[in-house]
Amino acid sequence: MRCFLLICCFAGLQIQSQAGSGPDYRVSAIPAALLKNAHAVVREQEVTVDIRSAGKYLVKEKTAITILDEAADDQASWSDYYSKLRSIEYVEGTLYDAQGNKIRSLKKSEIKDFPLYDGISLANDDRVKSHSFYHKTYPYTVVYESEISSSLTMFLPMWMPVNSKGLSVEKSRFIISFDKDMTIHRKVFNYSREPLVSDDGKRNSWTWELLGHSAYLSEYAAPSIYDLAPFAQFTMGAFKMEDFPGSLDSWREYGVFIARMREGLDVLPPDVKNKVKELTQSVGTTEQKVQILYDYLQKHSHYISVQIGIGGWRPFPASYVASKGYGDCKALSNFMVAMLKEAGIKGYYTLINAGKGKKDINPDFPSPYFNHVICAVPLEKDTIWLECTSQTNSLGYAGSFTGNRHALLITEEGGKIVSTPRYGKKENVQISRLQGKLLDDGTLQMQADNHYYGESGETQQYIVNAYSKEEQLKYIKKALPIPSYDVASFTLTEERSRLPVVNEKYAVTAPHYGQITGKRIFLLPNVTNRWDRKLPTDTARQYWINLTDDLTEIDSVHIEVPAGYTLEAAIKPLQLTTVFGTYEVSAVLDGNKVHYYRKLQLNRGRFEAAQYNELAKFYDQLYKSDHSKMVLVKKE
Repeated sequence: MRCFLLICCFAGLQIQSQAGSGPDYRVSAIPAALLKNAHAVVREQEVTVDIRSAGKYLVKEKTAITILDEAADDQASWSDYYSKLRSIEYVEGTLYDAQGNKIRSLKKSEIKDFPLYDGISLANDDRVKSHSFYHKTYPYTVVYESEISSSLTMFLPMWMPVNSKGLSVEKSRFIISFDKDMTIHRKVFNYSREPLVSDDGKRNSWTWELLGHSAYLSEYAAPSIYDLAPFAQFTMGAFKMEDFPGSLDSWREYGVFIARMREGLDVLPPDVKNKVKELTQSVGTTEQKVQILYDYLQKHSHYISVQIGIGGWRPFPASYVASKGYGDCKALSNFMVAMLKEAGIKGYYTLINAGKGKKDINPDFPSPYFNHVICAVPLEKDTIWLECTSQTNSLGYAGSFTGNRHALLITEEGGKIVSTPRYGKKENVQISRLQGKLLDDGTLQMQADNHYYGESGETQQYIVNAYSKEEQLKYIKKALPIPSYDVASFTLTEERSRLPVVNEKYAVTAPHYGQITGKRIFLLPNVTNRWDRKLPTDTARQYWINLTDDLTEIDSVHIEVPAGYTLEAAIKPLQLTTVFGTYEVSAVLDGNKVHYYRKLQLNRGRFEAAQYNELAKFYDQLYKSDHSKMVLVKKE
C-alpha cells in the first residue's frame, strides 16, 4: 500500500510539473463549449509568414491539436511537399496523452519521404514528407512545428484556422510581415475584425487571431467550410517565378504574366503547319474548322502530366506535343491555340479551377488559385470551349468539370474574367420511356429507351467511352433498382454536340416484379427512377441550405397487364410546386394497360435554414409517391 501511495504521489507531481512548466494540453482544460460537436480541438496554432523579397518567403508554424475520437485521425498527421522551388527546413513533433503528459517525440527516421504521385503525371520532381503517430488511445494531442522556405511567391500561404467541420479552435494566430515598399493584397472571408497592424519603420506586419471558436456541424446540403469558416488569402503585387516577374495587382496584370510565360512556345513544326492547312483550307465556317482541328488534337494526342521545375506553371512548347503526342493541360491547350492561330482563328489560353463541385474563384480578388487550362474560341455571337485533355469530349461542352463558373481568359491585353457555359434544368435533362408487359406469374418484360442530356448523362458518357461492351453489360446488370432481372440486350450510344446526348436502350426480364397475392396484383409502375433520399425533420437547423442539382427528369411508363383486372387502389395524382423544385405524377389503368407519367425538376440555389423542414417534406413526398404501388384486382 505504501508503495502504491508513493507511485500515485510521484505521478501527481509529474502532472503538476508538466502543467506548470509548459503548455497545458490536458483535455480537461478544454472549455466545454469547444467540445460540443467537435471531433478535434486546435489548442494553439501560430503561423508566421516572413516575406523576404519578391522571390522568397519563410513560413514557421506550430500547431497543437487534440484528437477526441477516431473521426479526426486525419487531423493528427503532418505532411508537406518540397521541390527545387520549395524546401522543408525542419519538422518536429510531440505526442501527449489525455492528461497532457508527453508520451514521445517524433524521430527523424519516422518521417516518410516519397515522390508526389498524383496518379496522372509521367514525371514530377515534387516530393512529400509526412508523419503520423498513429496513436489510437483517445483522446490525445499532437504538436507539430515546421519551417518552410519557398520561392513560389505567386502562392502565399493562406490563413484557415478551421479547415473542416467538427473542428473547434481554442487559439489561432496568423502573422504576415513584409517590407514597407512591398504591396500585399488580402481578402478576408467570414471574419469582420481588422488585423493588428504594426510598423517598425522598415517593415509592416498584420496579425489575426481567432479565439474560442466552436466546431461547425455536418448537416445535409450545408454550405462548404469556405462559406462558413474564417479564412484569409494573400497575394503579392509583385512576385517572381524564377526568371519571370509577375503581378497580382489586377487580373489584367496576372494575365500579362501568364502570356509572358507562353512567349515563343506556340511555334508549330513545319509538318503540323502543313497538316493544319490541309485540313482547313477548303472548309467554310470557323466552327467547322475548329471542329476539324479539335478532332485532330483528340486523335493525335493524349493527356499525360509532366510537372518538372517551372513546368508546373509554364507549358511545354507546341513542338513538344507535336513530337511526343502527349502533354498536360497547359501543353495541350497551348498546342490547340497554336493550331488555331495557324488556321487564322483566334483561340485563347484560359485558366480555370476545374472539377465537379470545386470552389469557384472570387472575381473580385485577383489570385492564382487555378488548377487547369482550357481553350476558348470566341465567335461572333458565342464562344466555343475546348477541353483539350479529353479524347472524348464534345466540341464546346464544358459540363460539370468546367461549366457554371468563372475563368481567366489570357488575351492580348492581359487577363479577363469570363463565365463558362451555364447548365441548368433546361440542359440537364433525362427522358425515359419504358414499354413493358406483365405476365400472369408477375414477370415483367420491359424495353427502355432513355436519353440523357448535358450533365445528366456524364456517367453514361464515361461508360460509353471507357467501358468495353462486356463492362457495359456488367454495369446495366447492377444499375437498376429491381431485386432480380436478366438483361436480354443493352446498347449505349453518344451524339456529340455542344449539348451531348447519350442514348441508352435495354431489354430486361424481371421475375416476380408484380407481386401476386390471391386475386390481386401489387404493381410499382415507377420501375427504374425512384427518389431514394429521405431527411429527418430538424427544428435546430443551423446553416443555410446549398442545393447543387439543377435538372429535369421525365419518365413515361406503359405496362400491359393480364386481362381481367380492374383498379382497386390507385396512385394519387400529385402536383408539387416548391422553391426547391416541382413534381407531378399520374398513373391510370386504361383497359389492360397501365400508363404512368412522372416529371421532376430540381432547382439549384441557396435557401434559408428555416426552410429545411419544407425541404424534408418535399423529399418525403417524392419518396412516398415514387414508391407507391397500384393494386389491381381480378374481376369476379
